[in-house]
Amino acid sequence: MAGQPFPWNAKPTWLCWSGGKDSAWALRELRADPSYDVRGLIALVNEKNGRVILHGVRHTLLQRQAEVVGLPLRFIPLDWTASATERNAALARGFGELQGRGATCVAFGDLFSVKDRDRRLLVTADSGLEVAFPLWNRDTRVLSAQMMEAGLSAWVCCVDTDFLPADHVGRRFDSAFVAALPAGVDPCGGNDEFHTFVEWAPGWSRRVRVAPDGSIEVYNFAFVEMERAGREEDGSSSVPRLDVFNHFARLDRVRRYVDDHLADDLRPDAIARIAAMSPSGFSRYFRQHVGMTFTAWLAHHRIEHACRLLRETNFAVARIGEAVGYHSERAFRRAFHEHVGCSPRQYRKDSM
Repeated sequence: MAGQPFPWNAKPTWLCWSGGKDSAWALRELRADPSYDVRGLIALVNEKNGRVILHGVRHTLLQRQAEVVGLPLRFIPLDWTASATERNAALARGFGELQGRGATCVAFGDLFSVKDRDRRLLVTADSGLEVAFPLWNRDTRVLSAQMMEAGLSAWVCCVDTDFLPADHVGRRFDSAFVAALPAGVDPCGGNDEFHTFVEWAPGWSRRVRVAPDGSIEVYNFAFVEMERAGREEDGSSSVPRLDVFNHFARLDRVRRYVDDHLADDLRPDAIARIAAMSPSGFSRYFRQHVGMTFTAWLAHHRIEHACRLLRETNFAVARIGEAVGYHSERAFRRAFHEHVGCSPRQYRKDSM
């Protein structure tokens, strides 16, 4: 748990997080094991719509879960129209970047699928990270009973209609749901027969309240939209706005590169290479996740840095303009006025 002392040799670990019951239970097991020091969560999302791979829950709901369990959350965006080789390369990059955050181990909540386990081992093979499977080969009937006895609360957010009727989506994951499963369907959905979204699990500081709101069938899957429901149990009525630059690895690389080269000529095609995307793909991706074009964001970002320098230093206005990428003082003054509504000198005077 947060604040628990760890032995000096506990492995700094990140957990692959789907927001479902297996992820939540894997976190519980890892936090109870002194061999692991869980530092953060990492989730796989569709880069086109920001929804979680496999069950389609919006990534903002996973961010609420991360806040409740007290861990940072990062996303690996994947393009499912790309080849398997390209997707695996994106996964390998995402997991590899965890080393830069001090990780030595990455954990997964897989239960018994050798195919899934081998895929995890493949994409992490070159990362240098140890791989852990804290729930591997558990008796899933016993495991599902343990989850319910502990009070874990979850909704069924996706079902494979080759195994279950579509009307099973949107139900509570509880003893009645498990008891009514057809023969051959795993009690924990270990063959991907169904997926869940967790509202509360042991160790969580509060409940993440959601409710199912409309379902849709796509090919052989049925999905339900999970919507926020009511207030959090601790009385909070809102969640801080998601900083996409902190949580999407591509955008994190872009912002760090921009901050290191703010005085340079930062062309969108060059930045696309930093994000490992084509210029057109990066343009769409950036607008979708940030809400504006890269060019517009860069101008805003430069002026934000200029404001900080005006407040915190005595540098001349022209020098500050050059430091944030404006090599003409006139262009800097014009851009500053457009964004702030006054001149740089007036801003500095008002900030004193």
